[in-house]
Amino acid sequence: MIELNALTRTYGNSESGIFNISGTLKTGKIYGIVGENGAGKTTLLKTISGILNPDSGSVIIDGYESIRERKEALTRIGFMPDGIIVNSDSPIIEMLAYYGQTRGLSREDSMEKATVLLARFGIDGRLVRSSLRRMSLGQKRRSMLAMSLMNDPMNILMDEPYNGFDPDGMRMVNDVITFEKGRGKTVIVSSHILKELESIADEVIFISNGKINDQVDVKNISKTGKRKVYLIISNADADLLGLLEGYGTVRQIGNQFEISLDSGNNIKPEQINSAMVKSGYEVSSIRVENPSLEDIYFSKKK
Repeated sequence: MIELNALTRTYGNSESGIFNISGTLKTGKIYGIVGENGAGKTTLLKTISGILNPDSGSVIIDGYESIRERKEALTRIGFMPDGIIVNSDSPIIEMLAYYGQTRGLSREDSMEKATVLLARFGIDGRLVRSSLRRMSLGQKRRSMLAMSLMNDPMNILMDEPYNGFDPDGMRMVNDVITFEKGRGKTVIVSSHILKELESIADEVIFISNGKINDQVDVKNISKTGKRKVYLIISNADADLLGLLEGYGTVRQIGNQFEISLDSGNNIKPEQINSAMVKSGYEVSSIRVENPSLEDIYFSKKK
């Protein structure tokens, strides 16, 4: 479990960073963090992980304060950065072994764990003696994923973990995340790929200008957004728009009409289809889209 208490970390002119962030990230849950570039997502993860020290406030990791009890706190955190935070010229296995030692593992245990994890993600044989500088982007990302698991931490932080992966690699990342959650871990994932977050997260935290401006339960997304109905009507006329506006907000996209259903409107597409037919319209197609995380994200930017 991670507790954030009025956490603030700023840069230079103090206009960028994170400001007065508080909250509890519970054990055994997956949290998504979303926001625009520069919103403070990476700063938040780096401050929780101990890479950055807060200007004020505190981070409590499983009961240990990240500054006063740094050693104990770090053993409970794993971090997959978006970039590279270790020496890119050293062999990758040495880099991971060193990281493991900073998290409380012995040299022998670190080397063994690094070998197993790298092989798990397709980095084996001679490749383990390669440096990050000589690896492909996908190999670098797999190495950083392995690094985040080196000390089998109870809390795993991932900054843009899908970057550099093809669809198979993205599925692998999701498998790791859900597996670790199943072991009772807290997993925090910052990503711009909202569909992936929606598929795995329990809760999503929205950050804007360094502050949390909302937090939603993914199970309730269908209740917090608007359903949309899409119709193609072959004999549309001037009267059609007024009829459709009886259901919600309407806009025309090419030959297709989009209806954003008013909140609480649980009408079914077959009912709309029946009403159109009764009014003399020929419905070529009709479909419904339930609210998504992407809808909520863009609604907050308006």
